[in-house]
Amino acid sequence: MITQIFTKGGPAYGGKKQIIPNGVSHRGIASGSRSNTKKITTFGTLIVLLVFGFWFLVSQCYAQNFVKREGKIVIEPPQKALKIGEKLQYSIEWLGIPVGKIILNVQDMVEIDGNECYHIIARALPNKFFTKLYDVEYTVHSYIDKKTFYTRRFEKTRRIKDKINTVLIDFNREKKEISYKTKGSAPLLEFSSIREEVQTNIPVTYKIINGTQDLFSSLYYLRLLEMKEKGPYTITIYYDQRNWPVEVKTEEPFFREIRNMGTFAVFGVSMDSNLGKFILGKSKMFVYFTTDSRRIPLEFKFGAGVSLIRGIIQDISN
Repeated sequence: MITQIFTKGGPAYGGKKQIIPNGVSHRGIASGSRSNTKKITTFGTLIVLLVFGFWFLVSQCYAQNFVKREGKIVIEPPQKALKIGEKLQYSIEWLGIPVGKIILNVQDMVEIDGNECYHIIARALPNKFFTKLYDVEYTVHSYIDKKTFYTRRFEKTRRIKDKINTVLIDFNREKKEISYKTKGSAPLLEFSSIREEVQTNIPVTYKIINGTQDLFSSLYYLRLLEMKEKGPYTITIYYDQRNWPVEVKTEEPFFREIRNMGTFAVFGVSMDSNLGKFILGKSKMFVYFTTDSRRIPLEFKFGAGVSLIRGIIQDISN
């Protein structure tokens, strides 16, 4: 006997049923100039107390979303292609408080240097709460080779109030080198207090190795990679004119309940690298993918406790 759980709007993501073995209750399933760098301001004592109180309550609620695995959950082989039109929307939370959203969209197919590529767009937008701290917006375009799943081009636009900075990186796979261009006056937002220390150990280079990904294409590469439990795997991400090795490990699958979305069979992936320290001051990032062939990233998080940053899926559309 099995129990079928459907998500918001019908069967889970794209009309499929989420199936749970009998005996598991869904109710209980639980590179601007450094001189332009700005620091995020702190809040008053009252706000801090409210944040800590809210974070504590939310953390207790999230603890109910995980359950011990009963029966064998299989990680299915990944799909062989991305679906044009797929759109994923996430709520971004800091200490359990929503601060914005991220939208990922497989927009269309384009040709880069004679290679057919998936054109994927990511936008990060603050809500009214975070805009009071910083009026900032990020837009990223990644062009992923349809045959190899390696990035061919990366474009990033950072807007802070009325100032804009752009970065364009072209990946020449045949020559194993990149072309790097940047312009604009938008200041760099520095979240990591150890940024300068970390980058001294990674030299600036315009050379790449086979399989190098950009910061964004690496997520989609993992969705298309054949992964088994435990791993490990190693990928290289080119960011800020440096090659960053990233160690990837997978965890055993389990059931995860996402509020207002439903219950999913998922497996966790940890990504450990100095790149995390460079960007956010944390070496590890965790992503939870569905175990079906689409490998939808349902949740990602950096840090823990009072420094926890999370992204939670809010909508899946084709």
